[in-house]
Amino acid sequence: MKRLYLYEELSAMKLEPESALAPLLKEGVSILKALIVDFTKLNQFELFIFASKEVGESLVAEKLINFSQWIVPDPSNPFLNVVNSKDAVLIMAPESDGILVYRIKQLNETGAENLNCSVEAVTLAGDKYQTFLYLNRMDIATPATMLLGNFLKTPQLTFPLVLKPRDGAGTSDTFYIRGIGFLENKASGIPNHEQWIVQEFKKGLPVSYCFFVHKGRCIPIVSSLQKTECLDLQFNYQGGSLPLPLDFRYRALSLAQKTLHNFVGLNGWVGVDLILGPDTKGINDFVFEINPRLTTAYLGARHHLKVNPASFWANPDLLLSQPEGQGNNIVYSKNGAIKIKRGQPR
Repeated sequence: MKRLYLYEELSAMKLEPESALAPLLKEGVSILKALIVDFTKLNQFELFIFASKEVGESLVAEKLINFSQWIVPDPSNPFLNVVNSKDAVLIMAPESDGILVYRIKQLNETGAENLNCSVEAVTLAGDKYQTFLYLNRMDIATPATMLLGNFLKTPQLTFPLVLKPRDGAGTSDTFYIRGIGFLENKASGIPNHEQWIVQEFKKGLPVSYCFFVHKGRCIPIVSSLQKTECLDLQFNYQGGSLPLPLDFRYRALSLAQKTLHNFVGLNGWVGVDLILGPDTKGINDFVFEINPRLTTAYLGARHHLKVNPASFWANPDLLLSQPEGQGNNIVYSKNGAIKIKRGQPR
């Protein structure tokens, strides 16, 4: 039986309370626990988990894993002298500060099977400004975007705007900007304006479409409506609900498929974030992010789909498009809370 290692960055490393990534810890642990349950049920891998002392003890106490499955990682290189070319590794990590790219590079040095996207794909998708340039080249509708420094010198976008770091994750440090005064105030506390972007705010439904990519095939999995609060002009991602109603689903799928069509290096779970505008023909629909990693929608998808989603990684050659809409409606939070609405969505 092949060995599979699950590595979730935030639960594997001891985070300081003041860390900018600390608010994402519960979300990361929720996804890790869901994967452990699903892969254990599948029983096609010998499963091992990288986890910090606190998280590992919790997983053992909850009987999700036994002590022999738990690996306390070396912070400098968790995979060195642990995995080899006969193993497979699934990494969950934010793109912030190049963390996901860095871990994939470390994994590639071991020769183990990388169940994530390539370094090149994560580098492009993890940089929101480079993603904007890519989408423009591909003639895919996306909100007008500028580097913060360039905008402050020559404002060429229409307010309101969204201010966010180029490599942010989970709406961390993402702000709604009404006018130039508020933007200049925020910018005064940002040391490097080249690492932040401003983007025209687009009204509409914030949605996501998730795919599983294998050997160039982008297989649709599930669509979701994203729930994001805006408190004190700062966005805060809360979770979502799935699947989308049929008309919105088709619009999101069409634009998301076009987005991923020529994107090189994608592999495994990938999400596309979109805004669906008021026009029913999709004239005002926009793509604003590509997530080259497992997303929080997995927490809801596993309760909606008729198959165990862990099987996507186990048997990708057999994977077909999922019959979305035949299961229950699901509301999920980023911390793992699930509400199931019985009955088939349209």
